[in-house]
Amino acid sequence: MIVAGGSGRRIGGPVRKQYLSVAGKPVLLHAVLPFLHHPRIHQVVVVVPPDDAFAPPPWLAGLGLRIVAGGAERGDSVWNGLRALGEDVDLVLVHDGARPFITGGVIGRVLDACGETGAIAAVPVTDTIKEVAEDGTISGTPDRARLWQAQTPQGFPRAALLRAYARAREEGVAATDDAALFERYVGPVRVVAGSYRNLKVTRPEDLAIAEALALAGGGVAGE
Repeated sequence: MIVAGGSGRRIGGPVRKQYLSVAGKPVLLHAVLPFLHHPRIHQVVVVVPPDDAFAPPPWLAGLGLRIVAGGAERGDSVWNGLRALGEDVDLVLVHDGARPFITGGVIGRVLDACGETGAIAAVPVTDTIKEVAEDGTISGTPDRARLWQAQTPQGFPRAALLRAYARAREEGVAATDDAALFERYVGPVRVVAGSYRNLKVTRPEDLAIAEALALAGGGVAGE
């Protein structure tokens, strides 16, 4: 499931970030193609803003995948996507549509690790992290050796993730990270090696970085 149901306006400009061009192709198309081409992926659902679900861009409509309308928040979009998956789907990978440089290698590692529990792609943090109080002063410095930066895809048994989202909706619990809901309602989630090139296009400067990575072959490597 590729989640691109948000407005995508934080990056600024008239075009949603998932539709901005990187190396001549929309960010979302970069994110979708590795899943369509992966031999272990048998169904792809893309969640887009409601208006686009009814009139999807031609480059998306012609890919032979299922297009689903997103919701008001990311969790609503994931919920819509989960319910659109076939009953024969045992495992589901959830990926951000704004991450254009996912590779088959990362997809495979997450699939290998999420057979009976959850698993996410992640990378060790490289900067020192500070906890900051409301008044702007530092309240703590966590041990960097124990900190990882979560990425996507995040993989789970489909039925278990669906139950977790159903409970979260009943209890009014919101989360921007699928693993957080799985940890809360189901059980442990493992971390597998992601890629530092698996960036999420969120700010204007991310688009420039993405262009540089594409020119350097960042979207081609199979790590």
